[in-house]
Amino acid sequence: MELYLKAGSPGRGMSAWKVVLLLVGVQCLHVVALKSQLFTRGDALDYSSRKAVDYKTFYLNQKIDHFGFFENGTFKQRYLVADQHWHQAGGGPILFYTGNEGDITWFCNNTGFMWQVAEELGAMLVFAEHRYYGDSMPFGPDSYSDSKHLNYLSSEQALADFAVLIRELKGSWPGARSSAVIAVGGSYGGMLAAWLRMKYPSVVVGALAASAPIWQFPGMVPCGDFHRIVSQDFAASGPNCDVNIRRSWGAIDKIASTAEGLAWLSGTFSLCAPLKSRPDSVAFKEWLQETWVNLAMVDYPYEASFLQPLPAWPVQVRTSLM
Repeated sequence: MELYLKAGSPGRGMSAWKVVLLLVGVQCLHVVALKSQLFTRGDALDYSSRKAVDYKTFYLNQKIDHFGFFENGTFKQRYLVADQHWHQAGGGPILFYTGNEGDITWFCNNTGFMWQVAEELGAMLVFAEHRYYGDSMPFGPDSYSDSKHLNYLSSEQALADFAVLIRELKGSWPGARSSAVIAVGGSYGGMLAAWLRMKYPSVVVGALAASAPIWQFPGMVPCGDFHRIVSQDFAASGPNCDVNIRRSWGAIDKIASTAEGLAWLSGTFSLCAPLKSRPDSVAFKEWLQETWVNLAMVDYPYEASFLQPLPAWPVQVRTSLM
């Protein structure tokens, strides 16, 4: 079993502001899918000076189905706006966060890059919530009830939501019509940012897409690439870190081969339900693997509380305890 991680995030990209400046000035640029090298640990930016986020919450009526005629209903899509640094009269840019699979306030409060560059660029920040997450439920409490209601949960529909929202902002927000819009996202949100530029080039002038495996489909990218990048991140965080985690899987198998070992694992890890069989131990390893993944996924260079309150570079901190 490999440990694994996503490399890079909008919070890591500390020299990426130069790319954003370029996108603001050049209308014909293609999507910028930044490589992880752009998000290095050697940047001199002082993360301790991060400003507290301050935004206003709005809702926009969106079509449940942008492409068909069977479903004519609408739902309220939530989006957050921070315009305290926006150069309204000067046509300051709009940095548009393409929401991921979660409550948009999570990402708004933990996407350091956009908040770092807002004042310097004179930018308006917009964080758009992805349909079926947070407050943006197309069918309210029934949104996840069955396949009929889930039918409209797709990246295509989400991209259409974002395009409609951007057009609405530029048409109704005083001073926004002349503002260049740059899509920003990380992980799945980064994929959406890149795809938004590809599919709706008249809506956004460019995209800053971190950790965005836009070609990660069978037959296009080796299936093990994600695992390889994760292992590299842990390997770079301390001597033998990745090696020790790999060895732990075999150790767990050996311990879990007896009833006494299963009881020891259950007590040592304070599990809510005791492990009773080998299938239980497999599920336990999957749980541990997910823990490593989540830790690495929020391996930001500053303190953050995206999934849990964590210190800066949490992987490195954890590795130092091994």
